[in-house]
Amino acid sequence: MDQRTLVVSCVEYYSHLKNIPSNKVFASFEHAKFIDMILDTQKIAPEMGPDFFIGMIDGLTYLESDSTVEEYSHYEERTALVIEVVAMLQKKHKMNDLEACHMYYHSRTAEFVSEEKTNWYKKSPKEIYDSIEAE
Repeated sequence: MDQRTLVVSCVEYYSHLKNIPSNKVFASFEHAKFIDMILDTQKIAPEMGPDFFIGMIDGLTYLESDSTVEEYSHYEERTALVIEVVAMLQKKHKMNDLEACHMYYHSRTAEFVSEEKTNWYKKSPKEIYDSIEAE
């Protein structure tokens, strides 16, 4: 699994479970060095899938859903969308996976996609990509 898919999958799933916008999850994961830990562990155990890495985060954060209101329940749709957008950014700007994830999650557009009530997660990858490029 490439780093882009792994990072986005973990961020979006955590966003869903904790009911927190994914752009804020990414910033928190960066600050806490979770992303570095996940990527370092992937080098040791490349055969492991997202469930393994989400389990690692679970062990570190006592992961459980905090809310009965699911404001971020469309994480699977967001994950698929964001993986494609990050790949487009990566290709255009000749970035590695993590640099492209950073560019995406620190964009204003990512805030809109993260907030389900905006319905931006329903837009096409090209629309999201174009929005980021226009920022």
